[in-house]
Amino acid sequence: MCLLLFGFFSFAQEGEFTSKSNAQAKIQAAVQISLENWNLYMRNDLDSLKLDGLYIYRLGVKGGNPFAINVGKRSLGTYLIRTGNQEKGIEYLKAANVYFAKKENYILQTETLNEIGNGYLYFSKPHVAEKYYLKSLKCGKKSPDPTSAFLAEVNLAQAYIDMGNTTKATAILNHYKNQAKKMKKLESVSNAYALLGAIQSGKGKFSLSKELFRKSAYYGFASNAIAQIAHAYTNMAIVYFQEGNQKEALNYFNKSLEIRLKTKNVRSISESYFNLGEYYSEIGDFQTAALYYEKCKAYCEENNLLKEEMEVLLSLIKIDKMANKFEIAVQKMEGYITLQKKYYSEVSELNTRDRDIIEIVESLEREEYDKKEAQILAETIAAQRFQKYVLYTIFSLCAIALVFLAFYRKKII
Repeated sequence: MCLLLFGFFSFAQEGEFTSKSNAQAKIQAAVQISLENWNLYMRNDLDSLKLDGLYIYRLGVKGGNPFAINVGKRSLGTYLIRTGNQEKGIEYLKAANVYFAKKENYILQTETLNEIGNGYLYFSKPHVAEKYYLKSLKCGKKSPDPTSAFLAEVNLAQAYIDMGNTTKATAILNHYKNQAKKMKKLESVSNAYALLGAIQSGKGKFSLSKELFRKSAYYGFASNAIAQIAHAYTNMAIVYFQEGNQKEALNYFNKSLEIRLKTKNVRSISESYFNLGEYYSEIGDFQTAALYYEKCKAYCEENNLLKEEMEVLLSLIKIDKMANKFEIAVQKMEGYITLQKKYYSEVSELNTRDRDIIEIVESLEREEYDKKEAQILAETIAAQRFQKYVLYTIFSLCAIALVFLAFYRKKII
């Protein structure tokens, strides 16, 4: 009988273990997909990053999987620092970093420390950002991924640029560029050349900056990073314009627009139309400038780019004022004020949605805490019951043994 009961309980426990094991395997598979998409979403689709982060976080809480919880938190932190809620975003990233450090997951810890640095950089705190970028680089040396050892260098260079230390920034970018070349990370090489070109342009060394931007475009082509090529061409156009070479400046502004139209990145396309408007405005051809500004405005309206539309509307108002078209300028200014109200209304709505995310996370955290407390209580009760069963069993066995001994003694007598 005892053996039958033992077998039954063992079978039940085995079934429960298999069920839990399958559930955890599904969570791990979802987390792996999330990790693969993290970088892509971060750069191209913040809404997807937010939704994915919430999904993985919920899975982790419901399945009692701390790895999923912290992967989800990292995604949400990455989203929040890019949408204006740096404080809460940094808080989530720091919480995830503590977990990854405890588990000695140096790849994720390196990336997370880099993201915390980005949060402080977006928060206009480059000195604090520097601290976390350096921590990321130190952690990256322990990582099995060789790119982790220099991952944060390009962002560290940007922090030094923001601090006005272009000498340090240049040295770090050159090291980053060389390491990226060794690893054949061509888009990273292109990024490094673009920043190096921007540094030299800021110093008025236009010939050198042009060469660096050309190299940025070359490696952009080699990596098939179309957006990077367009960005390099825009930089080259600006340098040519600063040199007074208007023909080449126009050529590269047009090249950049042509490439951006293929990428379908709406903000980049609106920027190219605006750049062409600015180009013609600077050379005094206000009629052509107005045509490009109008193209930009129409494109912004079509794609709901309120901030960009406001900017181009101010440029059109400026042209109307110069042409003494004050009534038209006043009408456009009224349109600008309407756009401004709509823009800040949308910003407020976005911030509300972000607060909703924070409330969901905090609610799930409370749920996770309550679940842990309930689990501890259940385990305590189960342990007490087990102790009682053991005592009852021992007592029963002793009673049976005493009865048996008494019967055996009577038989002998």
